[in-house]
Amino acid sequence: MKDATMTVRMSHEIKTRLVRLAEATNRTQSYIVDHAIGDYLSAHEWHVLETKKALDYAESPDAEWVDHESIKSMWIKKLEDYFA
Repeated sequence: MKDATMTVRMSHEIKTRLVRLAEATNRTQSYIVDHAIGDYLSAHEWHVLETKKALDYAESPDAEWVDHESIKSMWIKKLEDYFA
């Protein structure tokens, strides 16, 4: 697949850091930006998609709800058993 071109606005400080890193690593600025965006997507895409999936489930008729006090008492009992 052919690479796409994109114009990005960035602060002068970020641009300076990008130029410095590109020179220090003997990489192009495009290479660094492409990998930085890829890393960002890897870190955040999963979280956003899983949160959406959880919200969709919570709003569905299949959702099972447990009240806070039941969960709290279950964990307190587990802690008491563990430290007994």
